Amino acid sequence: MTRFQVLVADDEAPARAKMKRLLAEDTRFALAGEAADGTQTLRQVSALRPDLLVLDVQMPGLTGFEVLEALGPEHCPTVIFSTAYDAFALAAFEAQAVDYLLKPYDAERFGRALDKAHAVLRSGMPDTARLQALLAELGRAPAGRPLERLVVKAGEAWVPLPLKDVWRLSAEDKYVRLYTGQGEHLVRQTLRALEERLAPSRFVRVHRGDIVNLDAVARLEPWSHGDGILVLKDGSSVVLSRTWREAFLQKWGLEG
Repeated sequence: MTRFQVLVADDEAPARAKMKRLLAEDTRFALAGEAADGTQTLRQVSALRPDLLVLDVQMPGLTGFEVLEALGPEHCPTVIFSTAYDAFALAAFEAQAVDYLLKPYDAERFGRALDKAHAVLRSGMPDTARLQALLAELGRAPAGRPLERLVVKAGEAWVPLPLKDVWRLSAEDKYVRLYTGQGEHLVRQTLRALEERLAPSRFVRVHRGDIVNLDAVARLEPWSHGDGILVLKDGSSVVLSRTWREAFLQKWGLEG
């Protein structure tokens, strides 16, 4: 019988020990490994390729949601959330049919979560659509609290990238390229989805495929047909389309 491989991720050692003990009692699953924080979880998922991830939502360094966002729905295993959120907040999880374990949970509840995960894994149907819906629902920054960082891959490591350090965001198909003073990064998101989560006082769209950090703009040069050229402080340039010219000038502090 095929035993599905499980990675348990929780910053509390007793919680990991409990999950490992309960997993050992279920012959359908085998422990692939464990992780104590979000960055370690990303490394372990990449290295071990588990079938199932039991993931704590609130971990130091990176939250569970940031872990999933960094992995992307297409590269993420089936997920069971472990969380201390109250029942009202959990309605969002239930709406997307992604299972969760509300701490403290008992062996019976853990078993039901494994039953659900086992059914999904046996079906061979990935959770991609449900995970995309969940991230769309919960990945948005709350009102008044714009996105402050993204998790990006640097070599073989995963690192948090503060958005204030990003000078420009450019669309590349289903990805966005982030330009910083330390280099470039690709993230699995659309420019439109990211734009909704950026601080509007700091970031402004200047072209169909580009958003810039206002603090990175060195000067504006005229071009043609109402368009302009924005020269950034690193010496690079980007077109300011006349479609977004007025909004840019207002945020930059000039009259249109």
